[in-house]
Amino acid sequence: GVVEIIGEIAKVASLSFRLFGNIFAGEVLLASMMALFAFFLPLPFMFLEIIVGIIQALIFGMLTLVFMTIATSAEEH
Repeated sequence: GVVEIIGEIAKVASLSFRLFGNIFAGEVLLASMMALFAFFLPLPFMFLEIIVGIIQALIFGMLTLVFMTIATSAEEH
């Protein structure tokens, strides 16, 4: 019913806000490091941000896959 639909929308919203928050926090940290220090000091943080972005994309994809699998297999039981 309506509660299940709200639950599914809440899952998607939760994933979206979590992903946005992580990416935004990383960009703010990177911008503040570049503003405070020279260009070469934030280079390790730039590479770390790339790695974090890849990991976030993998986690987002895996959670989406799990939620879609649960949503499609719940009707069979």
